Amino acid sequence: MEEELRAYPLVMALMKRSRLRWRWIMVAVAALLLLLPVLLAYLDGVFTGLSHWNLWRSFLDGPVLIIYFLWVFPFLWRLWWRSVQALQSPLPEDEGNSNRLEVEILIPNRRREWASMIVGAVFWLSLWQPWGWGGRWEPGAIWLAAYDVVTQTILFSLVSFLVYSLFTATRHLNRLGSQYLNLDIFDTLTLAPIARSSLGFFFAIIGGISLSLVFQTQADLLMWNNITIWVIMICFAVLLFFMSMWSVHTAMDKAKNHELILIRQHLARASRELRERMSRSELNDVSQLSSTIAAWVSYERRIREAPSWPFSAGIIRRLAASVLVPGVVYLIKIMSGLGLRL
Repeated sequence: MEEELRAYPLVMALMKRSRLRWRWIMVAVAALLLLLPVLLAYLDGVFTGLSHWNLWRSFLDGPVLIIYFLWVFPFLWRLWWRSVQALQSPLPEDEGNSNRLEVEILIPNRRREWASMIVGAVFWLSLWQPWGWGGRWEPGAIWLAAYDVVTQTILFSLVSFLVYSLFTATRHLNRLGSQYLNLDIFDTLTLAPIARSSLGFFFAIIGGISLSLVFQTQADLLMWNNITIWVIMICFAVLLFFMSMWSVHTAMDKAKNHELILIRQHLARASRELRERMSRSELNDVSQLSSTIAAWVSYERRIREAPSWPFSAGIIRRLAASVLVPGVVYLIKIMSGLGLRL
């Protein structure tokens, strides 16, 4: 059991130690995070204020995003594992053995995982300095303020852990893809799980940003530190999408260039032979050679048109459309804040 848990990321390993199903763990976490503020509001004497949306919005962003990232992480891990398995089929056979090389299993570094979470917590505490907050809560709402600080600290720890985990997973894919792969240039379906996992990573980050924007006030939307973090996360999501496929793209590009070199050699040889036969007026043997040259030219065109990235145009369209989602949510919030002061 311990050996199996070592292969899981830290968050998933901690969850699996409870031996409960993931959905029941999520139900318990959601109930705790969403019901605890009601009790704390009662202790602070602001229980009647819970009917106002502004009060709920003040502390719901942290718990909701914590639930979101905990819920989405197992799906991201499964997508990543399928992409690792997809790289097994084009791996070369072991020398002297008919068995195909086994995919290297990534064993997470627990110290670095804990360090990434600490870095996220320290980053949030140093940037927002919650000990100096005065206008976020009503006077006397000590317990709710403490709850807000704790949930925001946990949230940024999870975000930092997610960024570290996705970056580590991407590096592992690149390390596997940098090996010599026996790629079929015209068959990109075997590598489609890599594109799907990359798109899943991207959707997870963009979804978290869009969800975060829903709970922001007008003042929060215009704070430079918030805007900076959102822009950095969007850029990281786009960069991560292409980084996770870069080594496979390089391998596919090398395979295409290798095929093009062979085609040019065959074309040069056939063209010389055709020219020699034409100069000797041996027209009877030219038709078959011309057909051969035409076949090589057609094959060269197919090689050039073959994709060098393991994704389709539909995936790129979904990527481009998804980049606009946080911007649309941001503009809607800004305009509604100016018009309705929500």
